[in-house]
Amino acid sequence: MADPSPLDQGKFFFMNSHSIHMSSSLVRRTVRLALAAGLVAIPLQAPMAQDPVPQRSAAPNLAALPLDRIAAVVGTRAILMSDIEAALATQQTPMPADSAERVKLQKAVLEQLIDVEILVQRAESDTSMLINELEVLELAEQQMSRVRGNFPTDQAYRAALIEAGFGTPEEYRERQISEIRRSEMQKQYIEKLQRDGKFVKVNVSERDVSAEIERMGGELPDKPATIGFQQIVVPTLPGQASREKARALIDSLFLVLDKTPTAFEEIARQFSQDGSAEQGGDLGWNRRGVMVPEFDRVMFMLNPGVVSPPVESRFGWHIIRVDRVQPAEVKARHILIRAAVDSTDAAKTHARADSVRTMWDAGVSFDSLRVRFHDERGGEDAIIPEIAQNDLPPAYGESIDTLGQGSLVGPFMIQDQQGGEKWVVLRLTRVQPAGKMSMDEARRNLRRSMQDAYSFRRMLDTFRKQTYVSVRF
Repeated sequence: MADPSPLDQGKFFFMNSHSIHMSSSLVRRTVRLALAAGLVAIPLQAPMAQDPVPQRSAAPNLAALPLDRIAAVVGTRAILMSDIEAALATQQTPMPADSAERVKLQKAVLEQLIDVEILVQRAESDTSMLINELEVLELAEQQMSRVRGNFPTDQAYRAALIEAGFGTPEEYRERQISEIRRSEMQKQYIEKLQRDGKFVKVNVSERDVSAEIERMGGELPDKPATIGFQQIVVPTLPGQASREKARALIDSLFLVLDKTPTAFEEIARQFSQDGSAEQGGDLGWNRRGVMVPEFDRVMFMLNPGVVSPPVESRFGWHIIRVDRVQPAEVKARHILIRAAVDSTDAAKTHARADSVRTMWDAGVSFDSLRVRFHDERGGEDAIIPEIAQNDLPPAYGESIDTLGQGSLVGPFMIQDQQGGEKWVVLRLTRVQPAGKMSMDEARRNLRRSMQDAYSFRRMLDTFRKQTYVSVRF
C-alpha cells in the first residue's frame, strides 16, 4: 500500500450530522477545509453519523491480535489495540491481507487517535469549555432508540451489540454518551482556537501546489453545485393543556419526594423522560454554565441532598437534587417530565410557518421574522452563505431541488433533536451550478485548503510536544 498523500486521508473523517447546523463563520470554514483536505488526521467521533452496529463481516480479522494491549499512552490515558480496531470497524475500512500493510494502516489510525486524545484532554483542562450534558444525553437516547428500532426483539438487539463488540445496551449507551461528548468538546475547542488566533498561517509555495496537482494526475476537480440561503425554523411547542398536565405530574412527584427524599432515584427510573432515567437521573459532574440557564441556576443554589421545587426549561419540567459538591463543580440528578406535543400543536406550527412565508413574500424583512419566529436555541443557523447542495440534509435537498436564486422555499418539515417536528421557510440567496473548476480556481482553492490544514497540523504538532506521548505499538 503506497503512502497516502495528506489529501487522500479524508476517508478517515466523518462529521456529526445529528442536527442541521451549517455555520457561515470563518471558524467552521477553516476547520471544514482542513478536514476535507485530509491534512489533519483526526477521526472526529460522530456516533450519529455512523452505522452504530457494524456487521462483523465489515470488521478486521483480529485472530492473532491481542486486543487489550496498550498501543500508546497520551497524558494519563491509554489507547488500546482494541481502540484502533474499533475505529477501523466503525469507518468500515477493509483490513489489508498483507501483514506489513495491515500494521502500517493500524499505525496511521493510532496517530489519529493520539491527535484526538490530545485535543480532548486540552479541551477538558480548559475551564471555558461548556458542554450541555442534557443535550448529550438526549442525543445518546435518540441514537439508542434508532438502533433498537432496527431489531424485532430486545434479545436480537442485545445479541447484535455483543456480536459487534459493543457489549450490553448499558455499555453501548455509555459509549455513545462518551463519544458524543468528546465530539462536541473537539468541535468547540477547535472553534475556540480559531477565534483566539491560535492557527498560525503557513505559506504554501507554488511548487507545493503544483506537486499536489501533479499527484492528482493534473485532472481539474469538479466544482459542486452550491447554494446559500436565509431560513426561519419554526419549532413545534406544546399547547397549554399539555404543559399543565406535565406540571401536574411533576408537582405530584415533588410532593412524594418532599415526604420521602430517598425515593428520588427510584422515581427517576420510573418517571423521568430522558436518557438518565436508567441511572436514577444521574447527570454526573457539571461545571457552571454547562446546563441550560434555568437548570444551571437552581443546580448551583442547592445544598447536597436537597430536592428542588419544579424547574421549567425548554426540555420540560425538572426536579433536581445535588449529591456532591466540589470546587466549581456539582454532581447532580434530575427527573424530567416533558409536555407532550399533539397533532393540534403540530397543525398550529405548520400554520405559523405558512404565515411566515406569506409575510416574507409580502415584503416583511428577514431580520424581523427571525426575531419573532426563528428557533435560535435549536441548533439551526439562520444564515447559510454557502454550502454544497450535495451536503444538504434530505428534507432541504428535496424541497430546494432546482429552484433559482431569490426563490422562497417551504414550509417543509424537519426533525428536532428531541424527536419532534419543526417547519422551515427559506429564501435562496445564492445558486451556483456545478461544473469544472478552471486551473486558476483549482490552484486557489487547493492552496487555501493546504494553508488551513497545514496550519492546523502545525498547531497539533505543538500540542503533542507539550503532552506526554508514549507509542508502544
